[in-house]
Amino acid sequence: MTDYGTFADQIIEGVGGIQNISNVTHCFSRLRFTLKDQSLVDEAALKSLDGVAGTVIAAGQYQVVVGNEVASVFKEVSARVTGADSSEEPGSTGTKKGIGYWIGIPLNTMSATITPILPGLVVTGLFKAIVSILTLAGVVDTASQTGQLLNAIGDAFFYFMPFIVAWSASIHFQCNSVISMMLMGILMHPTFSGLVEEGGAIALFGLPVHAISYSASLLPALITVWVQSKIEHAIMSTPVAKLGQLLSQLPVFIIMAPLTLLVTGPVGSIIGEVIASAMLTLYNDFYVIGVFAVCALMPIFILTGSHWIFMPTALSNLETMGFDPFLWVGFAVINFSQLAVALAIFFKAKNRDIKSFAGSAALPIATAGITEPCMYGLTLKLKRPLVATFIGCAAGGIFCAFAHVKVYELVTVSLLSLPQFIDPTGSNNFVMAIIGMAITFAVTFAATWILGFDEKDFEEE
Repeated sequence: MTDYGTFADQIIEGVGGIQNISNVTHCFSRLRFTLKDQSLVDEAALKSLDGVAGTVIAAGQYQVVVGNEVASVFKEVSARVTGADSSEEPGSTGTKKGIGYWIGIPLNTMSATITPILPGLVVTGLFKAIVSILTLAGVVDTASQTGQLLNAIGDAFFYFMPFIVAWSASIHFQCNSVISMMLMGILMHPTFSGLVEEGGAIALFGLPVHAISYSASLLPALITVWVQSKIEHAIMSTPVAKLGQLLSQLPVFIIMAPLTLLVTGPVGSIIGEVIASAMLTLYNDFYVIGVFAVCALMPIFILTGSHWIFMPTALSNLETMGFDPFLWVGFAVINFSQLAVALAIFFKAKNRDIKSFAGSAALPIATAGITEPCMYGLTLKLKRPLVATFIGCAAGGIFCAFAHVKVYELVTVSLLSLPQFIDPTGSNNFVMAIIGMAITFAVTFAATWILGFDEKDFEEE
């Protein structure tokens, strides 16, 4: 597709026009609209567009699945919708605040914040996987300066994640990005880090400060920037705004600097600690059940777009345990199940349009781990492949649970990123992961082939 402008116009018309759009963001493959009136949506027209793999309503949003080209389409859509490329909180236009609103706030915020930083996450994960291969092959000695510098390069993204998250969150919450990163600089400053390492009590004006390292954390930055946005917007509605953008930020910083140390940073950290503790308990006491449940239910998480909510947990697992034994294993299983669905339909279908779509849907899964075009364009639309997906994910989940498969780098799972399963200590985790993915693929492929599908469903709607 090259005419993104026309495509954007068609999507805008399909969701009820510019005046019906309160906000629009995007994730890896979906445009996520917050609409004033969802009854104005012409769903049939949207689904008939060449380039739209499907639509879904989740967490108070109307989501249009467009696949790999979502960033280019979003750019055109946001350029046409005044203020729509900003990120108001869901429901801020006075719509009824039902359960979808409250569920939507964390889901939409997580998606809008994480999507811009995904390139760094993917590149870092792949780089560290390559370094792991070189280390195991004896090419790189971790004790050498080269090995130490390569590890530093690979760790840079995670170590300075608070800065990166603060930048992304400031765009979502529409507040000053420089101030956001300055606030994270307080938490990452060598002086504060030194006080934490000393192990003694830390106080600011006699008030206790939570002593913890904030490197590789996500929630402290997210919560801090959210509070910053509220304070900044409140101050900008007063005569202080007449001082201009430069001086008007001073009261924001004066208020937020101590709040970051005393409240927002610690709150985010404590939530992270609770998550880490819960994951450790689950890992120690209910590992098999936990992995199986995540893998078996992952199709639902993907279809509803709620999988982004797991990112803080996965990061916490990587930071505290050195690997993620649950969530990313579930992502791996669902991705290979969808690769199997796409290829099974490609080989079994007689309709050339279905074959073409299945082939084009398989490519982004195999190379980048993007499943939504297949999930919405084939699995959900043809119905029976969804049953095959659940069967395959359950089968793969059972094996991965009993084999204790773990992920050591957080990269979108594809054929190219399988080295993320390599254990730096040299266990057989990589082999077990390959077997687990092979089981998932084989069972899903067989189930899709045996259950079949009605090709007429592809043309319906």
